[in-house]
Amino acid sequence: MKLSDFCGTILLDKTFRMFGTFRTFEIGFKIPIVPMIAIITIIPFKMFYDEAKVKIKAGDGGNGVVSFFRTKGITHGGPDGGDGGAGGNIYIEATDSENTLSDYIHQKEFEAENGKNGEKQRCHGKNGGDLVLRVPVGTVFFRTNINDKEIFLFDLNKNGQKELLAKGGRGGFGNAHFTSSTRQSPKFAELGSPGDEFEIKMELRLIADVGLVGYPNSGKSTLLSRVTSARPKIANYPFTTIVPNLGVVERGKTRLVLADIPGLIEGASAGRGLGHEFLRHIRRTRLLVHLIDGTEDDWVKRYKEIRKELGDFDKALLDKKELVAINKIDVLDKEEIKEKLSAFGGEIKKKLKIKKIYLISSLTGEGIKKLFDDVFETAAKTPIPKIEQVEKVFTFEDVDPRAFEIKKVKSGFRVYCKKIDEIAARADFNNPEAVGRIKDVMKKLGIVKAMEKQGLKVGDLVWIGDKTIEW
Repeated sequence: MKLSDFCGTILLDKTFRMFGTFRTFEIGFKIPIVPMIAIITIIPFKMFYDEAKVKIKAGDGGNGVVSFFRTKGITHGGPDGGDGGAGGNIYIEATDSENTLSDYIHQKEFEAENGKNGEKQRCHGKNGGDLVLRVPVGTVFFRTNINDKEIFLFDLNKNGQKELLAKGGRGGFGNAHFTSSTRQSPKFAELGSPGDEFEIKMELRLIADVGLVGYPNSGKSTLLSRVTSARPKIANYPFTTIVPNLGVVERGKTRLVLADIPGLIEGASAGRGLGHEFLRHIRRTRLLVHLIDGTEDDWVKRYKEIRKELGDFDKALLDKKELVAINKIDVLDKEEIKEKLSAFGGEIKKKLKIKKIYLISSLTGEGIKKLFDDVFETAAKTPIPKIEQVEKVFTFEDVDPRAFEIKKVKSGFRVYCKKIDEIAARADFNNPEAVGRIKDVMKKLGIVKAMEKQGLKVGDLVWIGDKTIEW
């Protein structure tokens, strides 16, 4: 039984508006009206948010330990320091159970668990727990760099799709890992690597085949309610629709998802009105149905204004397939329709190659079947647009880890090598044996020989990242 069976429409309307998005709750037992009012006022509702910026931090790896086996009767046992645990990863997962990014509005930082340090007797530190961020299907992820440039990462457009967003740091090796025929009692261990840390931007772009666009009060919500089972709020004043509404229309085995985008006004792309907040949702649609209020005096002006706002936001929207429909013909006489249609058709057919203009009434249903016959036909021929992918940015991950470059500087040399950088980041530079290991690896890679050719001498400083070794 529906909640509205117990409480009046006015009460529900005012109460739910306090919390934002309207939702219908189903209950299976009767509750007195007074207690129900108390329940309504304390239910936490999620507002509709379709954009969020958060900082994420994968877990740091645990440190390896320096330890030697000691027990009764054995006072000089071999090294038995265990490795540190790996830091937790951060994953993102798309789910149909969410329809807003509100969880990422108030909480701005997310961290996975750090790995635990290793222990004696070769005990491995516990790995840090992974963190899974669940977002609505249709969420697009971008990484923002120091220049505020957005780099495309993922488009989660399927329920259950899961991607690795940030990788946890590797655990450092304990001293037991470094035993060899020439190094039988290593007195050093590695530190854990830091986990990935950066800022991301999320954008929710509704998964819809058809986008309904037009000025406020053009009849989009009424049309959506007539052709689908959606029940958007409908009223005779601007901005009745304050969040996108979705509905499904079916023909046989074919089904299309329709999105009613909040009304656009002149200047929407620059921030006026409500529509500019939701223009991103049109990007995924295969085609647009552009509704024009037939009671308006100048159809051409209204049409051009909406097209301009679409183009100002993203010029690619102007290339989408578009069907133009004049709504509310039930309140116009035939002569008025004929006169306005002649002026409107002559103007847009020449410039925009619009072959057909539909005359419909969302209220009575007149002309809607013909419109949606063509909507289904056009959608079947139009592929689902892909999210734009910015050209891949060259990162440190693309580098051959053993490749190196050396540069002579005033105080000595600067070494660029991914493998050496990673080892240096985990090394304790206060431990001579740990520094000696770095030198050994540099020698094996040929870095020392290359520096010697350029005049390496005792006392020179060798820079590795932000750390230095005195040779």
